[in-house]
Amino acid sequence: MAKDRVLVIRYITARDPGTQAILQGAQLADDPAVVKRAYTALFTYSNQHYETYHRQVVFEDFTASGGPTDDEAAKADALTIANDKKAFAVIEGDPAAPIPKVLGQELAQRGVICVCTTSLSSQFYNENPPYIFSSLPTSDEYAAHIGEYIGKRLAGKPAKWAGDELNPAQGYKTTPRKFGLIYLEGQMGKVDPEGKRARDLVVAALAKYGVQLSAEASYLYDPGRNQQDVTNVIAKMKAAGVTTIIPFVDPLYPILFTKEATRQLYYPEWFISGTGLSDTTAAGRLYDQAQWRHAFGISPLWITWQTVATSGGYREFHHGMPGMKPGDEGVLINIYAAYVGTLFLGIHMAGPKLTPDAFAQGMFNYPPTGGLPAAPLVFMNRKFPTQSKDMTEVWYDPNARGPDERSQDGVGLIMKVDTGRRYRLGQWPAADPRVFDPNGAMAVSDNPPGGGDPPHEQDGHSHPAGQRCLDCQ
Repeated sequence: MAKDRVLVIRYITARDPGTQAILQGAQLADDPAVVKRAYTALFTYSNQHYETYHRQVVFEDFTASGGPTDDEAAKADALTIANDKKAFAVIEGDPAAPIPKVLGQELAQRGVICVCTTSLSSQFYNENPPYIFSSLPTSDEYAAHIGEYIGKRLAGKPAKWAGDELNPAQGYKTTPRKFGLIYLEGQMGKVDPEGKRARDLVVAALAKYGVQLSAEASYLYDPGRNQQDVTNVIAKMKAAGVTTIIPFVDPLYPILFTKEATRQLYYPEWFISGTGLSDTTAAGRLYDQAQWRHAFGISPLWITWQTVATSGGYREFHHGMPGMKPGDEGVLINIYAAYVGTLFLGIHMAGPKLTPDAFAQGMFNYPPTGGLPAAPLVFMNRKFPTQSKDMTEVWYDPNARGPDERSQDGVGLIMKVDTGRRYRLGQWPAADPRVFDPNGAMAVSDNPPGGGDPPHEQDGHSHPAGQRCLDCQ
């Protein structure tokens, strides 16, 4: 690492063709050129507004030498990045094609920061050096919230929000709940032990409240090539009389699971666990609406913007790259901004002597921030080195109209109870959930309780000749 330059690798993994087809059809991904432009603008903005101690943080693209499940190729790439490129950090190059877990492990072993991974177990993070960071909770934290919410609020009570109106013979609304777990165990024919770890965490969290599963089923992510597995998973839940399904899944398979449930005339409650974008409006609109109208649960996400132009990622893009037209930032700009913001936060907090250990300690020193409807509680420590630490209660309204997280108007919204009030572990009330009640529910707002994205401290200013914001006081 040069004295005045910090090299970051933007690692680009090939998208699986089946995934690519679904993402493009649903407008849940941007073209590669749009993604790169977004990162360029966000790096420009962040260099101007974070304290980098007179260093310029730059990124260089690195295309994966193998597919998403090619561990040997990922290990070779990590060696090249660490030894030949001598990069300080690696960042997700495209959220639609996540960095392989093994790459993060190999980088960490070689002292390279990785802003990558999504919601892996605390065990994973702690069996590696403390150089892997991301924004969403660990699977331990998801599981603990799931266990507390279900144990306090749902267990032993009838499944009052199941779809008996669509199949009266099932009689779930007058039946004490029976819970079933569907979980992702790997992809493309390859089992990942993190899937089993997540399953064990959920089972243990439920057991704390005396709740046992009536059925469980795992699957391997392979869209378009394992429909029989999908059919069998739903048949297993139905045969066990599961009234309430807990999906601990990827973003796309609920499209298949919910469609199959309707085909089998099976209408349970769907417990939104907050994993795999199942707690977003954009994804919810893709699921079978006869099923998802019975979906409720918890989410680490916040009340998002009514107008995407008011969001932090949009404004950072257009401030970093003035003159671009609305839409040039890409539909996933706020996801890209989350990765870049996490990276620059660590550099800012590390202080003038930038090392991997200083970066990690800076992240752990970051004070607890947020806890408001528009801003999750954020802090990190060695055990849980991911950011979000609280959750809100949600439900899906298939009839509500408004913008999704990309500001695309449509019908169907994830609603947040009590204007997005958030709960830390141990704080969930024992009272019945207030889901499917429009009173006090909120989906989007440009002025949510507690405020939305803060205005730029110097709106309207510019940065001639690379001038930094911290130098223009």
